[in-house]
Amino acid sequence: MQSLNKSDVIEQKDFDQLKIRYLELMSLFEINKILNSTLDLRSILDNVLLTPMGRLMISKGMVFLHKSPNRLQVENLKGMSLKFLGLNFTIETLPNSPVLLSTIDAPHERLFAFLQENGIEVLIPLIANDRYLGILAFGKKFSGTGLSEDEIEFLVSLSHLAAIAVDKSLMFEELRQANKRLDKKIQELNTLFEISRELNATLDIEKLTNILTFAIMGEMLVNKCVILLVDDGNLQVAVGKGVKIQPFQRRLILTKSDLTGLFPSSLSSLLVEELPNSSRFGRLKRQFEEWGIDYLIPMRAQDEIKGIIGIGKKIAGAPISDSELEFLSTIGNDAVIAIENARLVKEMLEKQRLEEELKIACQIQQRLLPEKCPQFDNFSIAGTNLPSYQVGGDYYDCIALGNDRVGLAIADVSGKGTPAALLMANLQASLRALALDKEQVNQIVARINNLIHRNTAEDKFITFFYGVVDTKEKTLVYVNAGHNPPILFHHDGSFQQLEKGGLLLGMLPNVPYEQEEVKLQAGDVLILYTDGVTEALNEQDEEYGVTRLIEEVGRNLSLSSEQLVSKIVESVKTFAQSPLQSDDITILVGKMS
Repeated sequence: MQSLNKSDVIEQKDFDQLKIRYLELMSLFEINKILNSTLDLRSILDNVLLTPMGRLMISKGMVFLHKSPNRLQVENLKGMSLKFLGLNFTIETLPNSPVLLSTIDAPHERLFAFLQENGIEVLIPLIANDRYLGILAFGKKFSGTGLSEDEIEFLVSLSHLAAIAVDKSLMFEELRQANKRLDKKIQELNTLFEISRELNATLDIEKLTNILTFAIMGEMLVNKCVILLVDDGNLQVAVGKGVKIQPFQRRLILTKSDLTGLFPSSLSSLLVEELPNSSRFGRLKRQFEEWGIDYLIPMRAQDEIKGIIGIGKKIAGAPISDSELEFLSTIGNDAVIAIENARLVKEMLEKQRLEEELKIACQIQQRLLPEKCPQFDNFSIAGTNLPSYQVGGDYYDCIALGNDRVGLAIADVSGKGTPAALLMANLQASLRALALDKEQVNQIVARINNLIHRNTAEDKFITFFYGVVDTKEKTLVYVNAGHNPPILFHHDGSFQQLEKGGLLLGMLPNVPYEQEEVKLQAGDVLILYTDGVTEALNEQDEEYGVTRLIEEVGRNLSLSSEQLVSKIVESVKTFAQSPLQSDDITILVGKMS
């Protein structure tokens, strides 16, 4: 057998390095997919921090975003106090490459001092398309060791991917804000334009485009005319007269920048023969030539192209004059304003339909909640549900079970509106049907889970807590199916969170649930709540949090259950300082006396 040369054999160390590099590349590939799956900035920043922290076992991380020249703001953090969110720092020179804080001696820089005090070890800049977006900051590993060169290189590679995702998210937000301002301006300008009687006679877009087409063909004496409107970022053929349009030809892929490039603000018309024969516009040019279209006239509203009028030659063969092209531009702009109005009305009607649906959902939700809870000599119960502007799926219940026993339930149904309300109704019906059975609490929850799983879609689920209080024996037997852990405060000031249970309802069938029995004493207070309480945000995007809830209740254990409910609601609203809730606030309190 011929022996192999040393150069033909990959040493184990090299192989291990290649394997590590491959795993890093695969990890970056997966991270890239995750980051590009959303335009939500918070979700992107969460993944940017959690992914490397989990992979490299890093104890803490922060994201600073570049808000103005030399000013950075804490936008997200993990493993650190939420009080740092929103902090702003001014820095003389923004780092353009990774920085190890242990090598920096800049006491005048407040940012570096802050980071060193809080255990941050390395800074990685976020830069995309020569745009400075911010900084990633990471602490040491849980083991206490610093980051190796390979690990820092991995973080740098991650920062490149993150920068692109963050840049897209910020651009999307800028576009969204710009579109809001633009829509408002359209509404203002539309009231200033006087539209002809024919265009004012209908709000049907198809009729409007037909009216426009026949008016153009009659006035210009042409026998070929197409109207294309911008729909979802592309040009869509709305109507074509005198031309044969195949189904696959109805949508022409052109971006907003493409249209702007074809029709600068100074240009009111364009000959098809003047279209560039580029890869981007060559197909469009051939399309118009096949239809016999010779002239293109942009339809503008607020200096933005909303569509294109395409016409062929005159029947008599005479050329189309500049004044006639100007007429087409004017009538096209008037028509597109009417079309935009029709779209706005359609959106308004859709909004009214959704508002009506939310109103119905709110009514369903409120009817499912108990009018009052049963009371006992030694155990008082109080609850409340404050619906948000978007009807959510919060639910609570208190069911008299006889023999001095009461069932307490709280749940948060996934989704909003009528679907969530109907799923809540399904839950309430199941619970009330099974609660009176002489089964263990975990068996009742398991049966409810099977009913919910069988009767709902795969993407629907419920976080649920159900407990039975025996006021005579002073016990609580409960199951927590993925809900925010209720808090049991003892008369001596101590507390415990009730977490035993299992999966959320509706995720999988035939799931076992674990129940736990807790002894109750006089003065004990049980607090059940939904995430609308702990996730209420203030103006700094800080969450109310479990800690504030525990502190608030701890200061007021002497109050009655009704007073405690009011106190918690008041505390949350004072913290949020906003008339609009992003989620329902639901609280159920039981107090043993």
